[in-house]
Amino acid sequence: MLKAPNMRTSARLDLPPLPPGAPGIPKGRRYRQQYGVILVTESEAAQIAAFDHLTSLGYKPRVVVT
Repeated sequence: MLKAPNMRTSARLDLPPLPPGAPGIPKGRRYRQQYGVILVTESEAAQIAAFDHLTSLGYKPRVVVT
């Protein structure tokens, strides 16, 4: 049975070398904490209206279709 990797251990594994011309390893923290809300609408028109309203309020909504 395979065991899930321990994140503390796996984070210490050596990474493969970067290919030639790669920009390099980013400086600072790569992870930026974010918070989100999912809004389920009944139609595409309602999704567009919600997107436009949230945008007008200064939010930066993201559209997802499933």
